[in-house]
Amino acid sequence: MSEPAEQDPRDPTPWWQDQTDVGGLGMARLFAWAALFMGVGALGIAVFAPLEGDALRTVWIAGFGTVAIWVAGMAAPRYRREGFRVSWAVPAAMVLGGLAILVAAYAFVVIVAASGGVELPAPEHWLPSSAPARPGVPT
Repeated sequence: MSEPAEQDPRDPTPWWQDQTDVGGLGMARLFAWAALFMGVGALGIAVFAPLEGDALRTVWIAGFGTVAIWVAGMAAPRYRREGFRVSWAVPAAMVLGGLAILVAAYAFVVIVAASGGVELPAPEHWLPSSAPARPGVPT
């Protein structure tokens, strides 16, 4: 194994653009794969999370999708700067994050519409599990 060459002080390349540092190819790959896993997780949470009529939960899900898109966006310039083609994981993570945001937005619309008495097609776990209890009526 060879020793890494010391950087010449006259070299204009900053330390953060090395392959093993925060601006290099290694960080690009880390961001791409982390974003892909975040996008899959955000979409999974958007589809399967028991929202139970709580519209604020959709905001958190949209936030997770946004973070997946943001982290993928941090990978792309690092790939380009190193002269590599952007990994397939970057656009896939952006699409998954976008889908998670769209599903969360639809869930928000479903919950708000249900509070006004309008039923839209949606999974059962997005809506409250039961009607509010009325005094004197056994449940």
